[in-house]
Amino acid sequence: MKKVQFIIISTILSFGLIVSAALIANAIDKTNKLDNRITVKGVAEKRIKSDKALIKIIISDKDENLDNLKKEIDGKEKVIIEKLKNLKISENDYNIENLKIQPNYDKTKEKTSQNEEASILANRILDYDGQEIISIVTGDIDKVKGFYENLLELKLQMENIEITKPEYVITNIEKYKKDLLIDATKNAEYRAIQMLKVNGNEINGLKNMTQGQFELLKDNEDILNKDDEQQNQIYKKCV
Repeated sequence: MKKVQFIIISTILSFGLIVSAALIANAIDKTNKLDNRITVKGVAEKRIKSDKALIKIIISDKDENLDNLKKEIDGKEKVIIEKLKNLKISENDYNIENLKIQPNYDKTKEKTSQNEEASILANRILDYDGQEIISIVTGDIDKVKGFYENLLELKLQMENIEITKPEYVITNIEKYKKDLLIDATKNAEYRAIQMLKVNGNEINGLKNMTQGQFELLKDNEDILNKDDEQQNQIYKKCV
């Protein structure tokens, strides 16, 4: 019986934020008979639940009078903050960005005489666009969907307001990487043993091991949300 050294390439498949773990085996990449070595690729994946969520409330408005524009947006902000208080969202869980003002200038040409137009545009401001963003970041993942649905009611009370769909992220991915790497390595070793058994050989030892990269992919196990974009899914697949 010939003893063969093997090389492991551990690729961790991360389907972000998922709780149950599963192993996926990839085929053997190559066999080097002359050197009595084989290279095997092991793959592991883990379903992980997100630990943070982001919802943005975007207030926008337009007015010819700058002071009136500021008052209008400030009034909407007060209504939104009251809504957040009613939902028991802590002040530490949301941030109000500074109001952004964009003036809109007159694009018509000034006439210098009855028969001649100047090429210089007029500097007169027609009106102002204003935008303010309130960002909600919370770790209370199980309540986020309810927060979002309640916040949508604001669109019935006010015009020119946008509520973005919740975006879910995994901020603690590092704590899962070790287990994923171990599972991928075990999977690669198992595939190597099974392949060598066919030829009546056995493993002599590990020659080299290379770690692949971690990726967050869509969670297709969640039937209700499988059509959502990856960033809008609570669970993700780590590969």
